[in-house]
Amino acid sequence: MLEYTGFTFCPRCGKRALSALNGNAFRCTACEFEYYHNCASCVAAIIVTKGGIVLTVRNHAPKKGKLDLPGGFCNYGETLEAALKREIREEINLSLTDISYFGSFPNVYRYKTVSYMTTDVIFTCTTPDLSKAATNAEIADIRVANPHSLDLALVGFPSTKAVLARYRLLYNQRR
Repeated sequence: MLEYTGFTFCPRCGKRALSALNGNAFRCTACEFEYYHNCASCVAAIIVTKGGIVLTVRNHAPKKGKLDLPGGFCNYGETLEAALKREIREEINLSLTDISYFGSFPNVYRYKTVSYMTTDVIFTCTTPDLSKAATNAEIADIRVANPHSLDLALVGFPSTKAVLARYRLLYNQRR
């Protein structure tokens, strides 16, 4: 677990006395501080349009330049649905309708020196007006793609590839 956090010293006492605990935690043997590096909740949207699904192009690391689904991390005290609506509004300026749970997928989100274990919760939805879509600093571009012909090698995260592969399978079964 220590390799995921990048911690060498105890964040409370500053001593180099960390030992692994329970696979996702560590304890400082000097001050007894315990830290659990639990999964973070993330949300993403498969926004279905007449032309295909909405994808974003990441503008920052990790996976800069790669395709992704719009979404992000949940804030403290926020429901998954509220986080989804907030993230989509912040990232691509869209409102969502017809929100339905699609599935959850494990992911490792490496940012600088820390690896965050996440559970990515995916929803399918629509938007009343795609013409209002706009990028922010996190998003280089917004694209609409046919999930059947999408090259998954262009997708950044393994969890997003798994989401799109499952969606493609369901999409192909309905054709």
